[in-house]
Amino acid sequence: MAVPNRLRGSLPVSIALHLAALVLVFVIPLTAEVALPVPATAIDAFMRAVPAPPPPPPPAPAVPRPSVQPTYEPSHAPTVAPPSIVPELDLAPAQGVAEGSVDLGAPLAGAPFGEVGSLREVTPAAPPPRPAGPVRSGELVQSPRKTFDVRPVYPDLARSARVQGTVVLEAVLDRAGRVSQVRVVKSVPLLDPAAIAAVRQWQYTPSTLHGVPVEVLMTITVTFTLQE
Repeated sequence: MAVPNRLRGSLPVSIALHLAALVLVFVIPLTAEVALPVPATAIDAFMRAVPAPPPPPPPAPAVPRPSVQPTYEPSHAPTVAPPSIVPELDLAPAQGVAEGSVDLGAPLAGAPFGEVGSLREVTPAAPPPRPAGPVRSGELVQSPRKTFDVRPVYPDLARSARVQGTVVLEAVLDRAGRVSQVRVVKSVPLLDPAAIAAVRQWQYTPSTLHGVPVEVLMTITVTFTLQE
């Protein structure tokens, strides 16, 4: 038996519709993103593990700043208005002082002549007085140093008599360092003239005391010894 031609044309269309329905029902749901539900126990455990941050501290109270009153300095240019208006001073020249001149003021009460205000006239210090007589060598900062020496000559009479000993003299040196006076302190009669004659020819460096040339009193010892 032959199938009508109408059924032959509707079969492919029916197959296509069924395939389209299968795609809509099975394939499309598989490709869509599905969010899986999270168990409530896991969310509670996470919330308990992470503590909540502490609340921020309260802001510090504002401290009131003291108000600064503007000061008025007459010697500087003002930057703000003065609290009051002061009348101008009388700038008329004082009686007895000519305009355009400078008054240095009167001397202080009780100030001696030559002293104006706080300025005092400086008087140079007087030099130390010169000693009236010779100064002993021990009082000097540096004792005189001998620059010229003469050895005493042993007297023949003392040599023949086999006399030897020490003669002590006091000599005065003038301001140039020369021996001007000699005096015997400890005597050996046969040896004194030879000791005095030799010492009178000695010369020393000049001496000063406080920067002033002075005469010096020195003790000199001359020893005579016989050579065997």
